[in-house]
Amino acid sequence: MSDCSIIPSQLLAEHGIQAFFTTRKGGVSPPPYDSFNFAPDAEDDPEHIHTNLRRLVARTGLLAPPHQARQVHQCASIWCSGSGSLHNSEADILLSSVANTSVAVRTADCLPILLADPVAGIVAAVHAGWRGTAAGVVTAAIHEMVEHGGNTAHILASLGPCIGPCCFTIGEEAAIALASSVDGAHHHIQPHPLQADLVAINHLQLMASGITEQHIEHCSQCTACNPEHFFSYRRDGHHSGRQLAVVAIPSAT
Repeated sequence: MSDCSIIPSQLLAEHGIQAFFTTRKGGVSPPPYDSFNFAPDAEDDPEHIHTNLRRLVARTGLLAPPHQARQVHQCASIWCSGSGSLHNSEADILLSSVANTSVAVRTADCLPILLADPVAGIVAAVHAGWRGTAAGVVTAAIHEMVEHGGNTAHILASLGPCIGPCCFTIGEEAAIALASSVDGAHHHIQPHPLQADLVAINHLQLMASGITEQHIEHCSQCTACNPEHFFSYRRDGHHSGRQLAVVAIPSAT
């Protein structure tokens, strides 16, 4: 997984977990969705998205396409097994405890978080925009993993590309909600103009949930600052495509 279309999670790979974030490069979708687009509701030909999924499977060694859901910026979750599909269920947390079952979330500025407990054999993909972050979506995901046999001492977290504080200007409602989401979050909201650091706030939520510092990995690239590599809804509006963040437990684990 060394080509420019894929950013692998080094932390999760060290523990035998397959996890990666896509970029916008290496697919077949035409402008303005060029080219590795996974947005099912974009004005892109569905066959382009299916082809991109097939390319993803071929390049990464997945045995089947990942499971996806209707993302609504909340904390609902679904458990998945077997070959993936786009579910009609509303969920911003997708989990699996079945080997070779991959789960994924789509992003274009929101923060994708991939979680894994390699001891319990549980993985989760989390979609954390500002509303999900304010609602504690990653905390909810960890709670779900622990309820099904996971242990916070073993859970690993990889935080993927998202809009950075350099570009993420927010309103007062979002600032208040994010500041109250976890102790210390207010330190990561800057005034004049109001700007928030989603990665830092979710990092605090992970640590407040019992995840250790050495079990948290960041990919610090800003989606809005890097049009060559990433889709960005803030930058491109409704003509933005979507990246995928995918995690799975290989059968050898």
